[in-house]
Amino acid sequence: MVSLSRTSKLTVACVGVYTTYVLFIFFLLPMLMPDPVTLQRSLVSYSTSHLGDIRNLTLDAGGQPIRSMLVTFRGSGALTLLDNLAHQPGCYQHYAPLIAYESRSIAAKEHHRALDELAALYNCDYNKSAEMIQWGMRSPVFRRFYGAQAKICRSYSQEACWDPETMAAVCKLYPFINMAVYNLRLNLLASLLERKDLNLNIMLLVRDPRGTIYSRMNNKWCSDERDCEAQELCGDMVSDYQMVETLTQAYPQRFSIIRYEDLFLQPDESIKQVFDFYGLPLERNRTRIQKMHPRSGYFFQSSRWKELSSQSAFEWISEMMVDDIGAVQDVCGQAMDLWGYRSIQDFNHFSPESFQPIMDKAY
Repeated sequence: MVSLSRTSKLTVACVGVYTTYVLFIFFLLPMLMPDPVTLQRSLVSYSTSHLGDIRNLTLDAGGQPIRSMLVTFRGSGALTLLDNLAHQPGCYQHYAPLIAYESRSIAAKEHHRALDELAALYNCDYNKSAEMIQWGMRSPVFRRFYGAQAKICRSYSQEACWDPETMAAVCKLYPFINMAVYNLRLNLLASLLERKDLNLNIMLLVRDPRGTIYSRMNNKWCSDERDCEAQELCGDMVSDYQMVETLTQAYPQRFSIIRYEDLFLQPDESIKQVFDFYGLPLERNRTRIQKMHPRSGYFFQSSRWKELSSQSAFEWISEMMVDDIGAVQDVCGQAMDLWGYRSIQDFNHFSPESFQPIMDKAY
């Protein structure tokens, strides 16, 4: 009989343990786990149990969900708000559903198709969104924020968690469906408010164009896109403002606006305002986090709402080159006046510490 040394026995034991682990993780565990939809059904049911019977708010049970839309621009600071929406129980988020259109100009030319796709997604229909899924899977931010995909993909393969039929079935389990749209102007999106079958609430998020342009600097996606030009941004901001009065009068309960700077300076009040407008239940995030003071740059402890980024809403004031600020102001004067942002008149005597960029309310 061959006698094994202590080292050989240890090696055999380690190989055995590793083999058992591999078999369990890659073969037995997938067989024991429920399918993604069944698992998600249980998770949604548990997380929304405090809301009572919500079957009348889910497409899965033949009901109609509460639908909301955030309209904004890339670089507007929307991720702060979307992160809070994504962490609320029962919220399913169609993050950047028009990502495949690349730019606003392309989406505008094909706006009928784009609007049809958005309406379909509000009904959890992915038959028109194959390009969105293909484009979105290349973006880490899209993968993080879109629907329940970040959670589902931790337990299932990419093929399973991004399968359109699976995504549709999961989407139908949620009572609250939100959408963030960057690539289409407000005047084109406004037609969705006319659709009684959607019963949609739309909020426009506005930001100082100097802050938006600053946040876009050094971003790869901005290197060759016309959307990144300040003139295009501010032209759309003027167009949006002209549409606001019409929508406010026609849909006073279903259209609203909010400024990113207000969201940053008064997060508790602003987040509550957003959730109240959308008709969503509010669950506070009690985790204490670090926030950067908008003027000093020093960190302080806060129990306020979770923020995705520590970048200040006003960082551009001290970090942006004077020439760059001037270039934005040269083409954005009208947009800034309409939306209540103060221009820097005298750069020679300009003080970042004392300058107040906000003049009055956005509208």
